[in-house]
Amino acid sequence: MSGYLIYAKLQEGRPVLQVVDADTQRVCLNWDCPSVQDAGAPEVQKLFRQLMLLTCRQSLLGG
Repeated sequence: MSGYLIYAKLQEGRPVLQVVDADTQRVCLNWDCPSVQDAGAPEVQKLFRQLMLLTCRQSLLGG
């Protein structure tokens, strides 16, 4: 595995993040904050947990 492609944007003012496996083009993470008001601690913690799991997966696969 060579890594990930990361796409980040604002969609109608909401943060949106998509992480795609660079080799397979498979979407590994699709994070879309429900609203700007929900971009607080719980949503950000959820995002970081998902990113940490992707990092661990890449490490386990020898990336």
